[in-house]
Amino acid sequence: MPVPHVPQPRFDRRVYLLLLDAQDRLMVCGGCCSGWTVPQFSLGGSADFRGAAARFAAGRFGIHNPRFGSVRGIHQTRTGDTWEYDRTTLSHVLLVKISAEQSRTIEQEFPSHAMWTMDRLRARRHDISPAGIVLVATGYVEGWLPDGSVSLY
Repeated sequence: MPVPHVPQPRFDRRVYLLLLDAQDRLMVCGGCCSGWTVPQFSLGGSADFRGAAARFAAGRFGIHNPRFGSVRGIHQTRTGDTWEYDRTTLSHVLLVKISAEQSRTIEQEFPSHAMWTMDRLRARRHDISPAGIVLVATGYVEGWLPDGSVSLY
């Protein structure tokens, strides 16, 4: 009996942006999804994560030449894992430092977005998706995450 061909699951590449202002507040969005999250987008093909993030930040929020933080989170699922999606994913969590003026502009132009302090993030960590975002943000701000890539499981 021949074995049927089962195509490989689609490989999903995602970018999550952690926009941190000069007061170490994180921008979260509560109006575009079913709960609180951070800006995110799918990345096609073999596009560069940081380059695509810079283009997204400029196009969506008017943040040109973003200042990326020294820490980035990386998460890759295995086939069958369900971290965020039902297919294999490679996600990068990139920190972007924004000015107080950029923070005010985002709050004015996007009423469904809010700037949350680290204390509020910790208190509401279960309300924010995807899992691990608050840990990366607080670890970066408090300085206990090392520079470079951090694997998120």
